[in-house]
Amino acid sequence: GREFQTYGFGGRGFVGSSGSVAEVGMGSGGGMKGSSRSAFSLIELLVVVGILGIIVGIFFTGFSYIFSKQKDKQAKMEIAALKTAVHSYSLNHGSYPNCSGGVCTPGECLFLSLAGFHNAEGTLEVPPYPTTIPAGLFGYELMSFDVAEIPDLSHSGGNSVILWLSETLGKDPEFLDPWGNEYVYEFPREDGNSGFRLFSKGPDGKTTEGYTEDDIR
Repeated sequence: GREFQTYGFGGRGFVGSSGSVAEVGMGSGGGMKGSSRSAFSLIELLVVVGILGIIVGIFFTGFSYIFSKQKDKQAKMEIAALKTAVHSYSLNHGSYPNCSGGVCTPGECLFLSLAGFHNAEGTLEVPPYPTTIPAGLFGYELMSFDVAEIPDLSHSGGNSVILWLSETLGKDPEFLDPWGNEYVYEFPREDGNSGFRLFSKGPDGKTTEGYTEDDIR
């Protein structure tokens, strides 16, 4: 007669054509269930990693936004302080900071004037007038040296006041915004309007046409 073979799967089976009964067990330790569990665990891991990536991205985006806003706030505070110092200079000298003959760059002119080294005519003043620089914001200790010991200085050359200030203060005499760029000072103004103009180029460090949206004034 015909022989039948039974194959069992988890307690169930079927009969084949041979006379013996064969059972194939797929119990709790079987390969298929183990592979399924491993695959599921890998999917879980990928999901967790994806979620963590999203959380980290949100965190850094939020941190960058807050940090950027803090820099904006600092720049506005420094600009306000510098404008106050410029108006104070104008009240004392009858003119906004200027440099006769264009010897100084606008940034140097602003610093030298507020540091007391420029007079009403925009020429060098040694010993200097009392400084109006808001030292608490920019960290310049201009009162740390004895004005009586200031050497004979000039606007340019090897004995320039800028070079002497750099060596004395330990850093370049300039007003930098939170992004490391020099504040822009204009007098007379390039747009032809009266008064002076003082602003930051903003995060992009540019102020030419098409790059003025992030300027801080």
